[in-house]
Amino acid sequence: MGVGFADCEMDLDRIELRRSGELVAVEPQVFEVLAYLVRHRDRVVPKTELLDEVWGDRFVSESALSSRIKSARRAIGDTGRDQRLIRTIHGRGFRFVATVRESDGLPPPSGYGSDPAGRAVHALVAGRGFLLQVEGPHGSLKTDLLERAGDRALAEGFLVGRGSAAGAGLRIFGCVLDAIDELAQRAPGLLDVLPEGCRAELEACLSGEAPSTRQRLFVAVREVLVRAAADRGVLLTLDDLELADPDTLALVEHAARVSRNHRLSLVCAHRPGVDLGPGFERLSLEVAAPPGIGERRAPDHRVPTEVRDAIQRVALGGPSFDLLEVRAASGADPQAVGRLLDVALAAGLVESVPGGGYRFAEGEPGRLTSGLPPHRRSEIHQITAKRLEELGAGPERVAGHLLAAGEHAAAVPFGLEAARRAAAAQLHHEVLRWTGALADHAEGPDRFETLSLRADSLAAAGEPTAVQVYRDALSVAPPGAVPGLRARLARAAMLSGDLQAAVDALEGVTPDGGPHDGSILLARGMLAYFMGEIDVAERAADAAREIALTPGAPTRLLDVITLQGMIAHNRGQWFDRLVRELRATRESPELAAAVFDCHLCVAEFLLYGPTPYTEVVALARELRRNAERIGARRAAAFAVCVAGEAELLAGALDAARRDLEEAVAMHRELGAETGTAHSLQRLAEVELAAGNRAEAEELAREALPLARWSPLARHLMQRTYGTLIAAAPDAETALATVDEAKETLDDPSSCIFCQVMVAVPSAIACAESGRLDEARHHLALAELSASQWEGTAWTGAVTEARACLARAEGDVGTADRLFAEAARLFDQARQPLDAARCLEAVGD
Repeated sequence: MGVGFADCEMDLDRIELRRSGELVAVEPQVFEVLAYLVRHRDRVVPKTELLDEVWGDRFVSESALSSRIKSARRAIGDTGRDQRLIRTIHGRGFRFVATVRESDGLPPPSGYGSDPAGRAVHALVAGRGFLLQVEGPHGSLKTDLLERAGDRALAEGFLVGRGSAAGAGLRIFGCVLDAIDELAQRAPGLLDVLPEGCRAELEACLSGEAPSTRQRLFVAVREVLVRAAADRGVLLTLDDLELADPDTLALVEHAARVSRNHRLSLVCAHRPGVDLGPGFERLSLEVAAPPGIGERRAPDHRVPTEVRDAIQRVALGGPSFDLLEVRAASGADPQAVGRLLDVALAAGLVESVPGGGYRFAEGEPGRLTSGLPPHRRSEIHQITAKRLEELGAGPERVAGHLLAAGEHAAAVPFGLEAARRAAAAQLHHEVLRWTGALADHAEGPDRFETLSLRADSLAAAGEPTAVQVYRDALSVAPPGAVPGLRARLARAAMLSGDLQAAVDALEGVTPDGGPHDGSILLARGMLAYFMGEIDVAERAADAAREIALTPGAPTRLLDVITLQGMIAHNRGQWFDRLVRELRATRESPELAAAVFDCHLCVAEFLLYGPTPYTEVVALARELRRNAERIGARRAAAFAVCVAGEAELLAGALDAARRDLEEAVAMHRELGAETGTAHSLQRLAEVELAAGNRAEAEELAREALPLARWSPLARHLMQRTYGTLIAAAPDAETALATVDEAKETLDDPSSCIFCQVMVAVPSAIACAESGRLDEARHHLALAELSASQWEGTAWTGAVTEARACLARAEGDVGTADRLFAEAARLFDQARQPLDAARCLEAVGD
């Protein structure tokens, strides 16, 4: 009998273990322990049962079993700390938690053979995903291969979606959205089964609107692909990706990760020079022979002069275009445009592409425009820009032509509008592209706005240079904008740990009755809190809350309430604060929901701090009784969740599961998505602690779209991704989840306190996979975040991450010392499961 899991294959009859195709030497007893756990993977195997079955009547100590377990883990690439494959269930035994597959698999269906298009479809038949990256020059039959794969998938009954970066109307994410649109048309009920936020996001984007945020679109695309793959299996084909922008390529990589655990085959084609990341099988094609069979026939340059001149003007815009671009560049009316394209298509100068739009044949743009002198090029770009503006084209198109014409000053208002739109969708790469092009040419108010937008996007991308760009913006800011800009500078500085820069930014900035008062007070309150001036922080937070509750005022209520809760916690008065909030919000369910959602971060301070868990549970029960007495259902659900969290950390998994399942049900009944997401994430941690990785991942994935659309996304997304990384079945999947988290988290606007919850598992995953520089980066973020949690169990978590990095660097002695220290810190914090995990890692 043969079985496979992770990168391992076991022949249980021949007693052989292979890892990544290489034979691994394993002692017979170690193999027998491993095989027994694999055979009985549906349950926890008690230590006594293993001793009886493997050693029979011979008496051996439990230390012998522990030694064999450690050797088995080492043989299959697991560790006592990580426990991705063999999980220790303390006080009960061991459980094999990896997904197991029959190693023989399914025979390929007739007619598929070694054809890459056939293998993409066969993977779906076999219940797996498949990634293929096809590269080749013009005439290499790339497009033909994609079409063949789509036809075969349709014949097998799978869903098919097709897109092309050349035919996406020059839209960011356009080729992926075109493919999703085809899926939705082939399965009309597909979008209906998505969470509400995901469905609304996709419906808006498929109707031509820009995404509300980049991160929301990424989550929505993943959700629709998962649902479609679970229903029927999916093949996506994406062509001409050499024309895709970086954000679109990032979305393609994001979609590709779905194929790891779902029936999604993704076949992408492009000319040489594109890298779609790990996991893709790469196929390089040469120009097909004999002549005439290639994917594009040789162009016939004998076309009328007027057609050649019009196509020449279009070619200045780049290798792909749409009808609007042809109208603007040629100056022709719609009917004449149709005739022009008919001639160009018949001559082979251009070709239509899937999803709409056109592209030039290989080499044609350069050949057509090579004889144009610079002044003529500039003239054509200027005329095209003017016509695009008249036709209502997007500002990015107009700005692009004006910049190409050398008309930088004229491009500024259009480029600024493109940057504003990109900033609204959190497409920071696009904001930086436009502001970088405009920075040396914008003047007056436009220069201020350019620098301000650039600073905000640098901050949102986690770049430390944001502080200097904020200072540059301040040097040209109008007086009325200075207070708000200084508050944003201070926040960016605080999130990067530079409190002195925040002090300097807020020097002399005081509320004056203007629109920035709330932001100023909040920034002052945060800074005072970080500097230990609790009374000052409280006065600022109270004043900021009063402003935030004023009708029509710009609201930062969520941040204000969180700060008030932190201050109360610092004074040991958090539960008293919650009781006060009960009374203050009893007449407003909406405010009650916001208030208790905002105390999630503060609850983590209590849970990871010195308060005994039995006391936390008792206080939470009392809060629930008070809430139920006055009918405050949202507060009652919050209290049940806090009790479950405390029980989880104390190691009382059965009690934690009961309370957290009740918290999920209570929040769902209330329609409280933030509380539902948080309770699901904590319930996932319960299953992870119990050794049920698959269940943990499923719960965390269920929480993810709810967290993404929550007002507290910047808190919930970090902790949810932290759980997903820890629950990954193998190191490769963990790394993929780390990369996914980078794409869907809002970095500097994320909560500095919650950052440790994703930074620690990210550091560990990167260290154990050899990405040491990234591990050090995540560890530095974890250390910065944990420094805000002084005296809590997160010190133990950061120490455990340091130990993993030391082990990856080959410093075994330091690693063992740090694992032991982490165990001591966890034990001191009364978190027995974490302490036991670290002790078990000593000596691995």
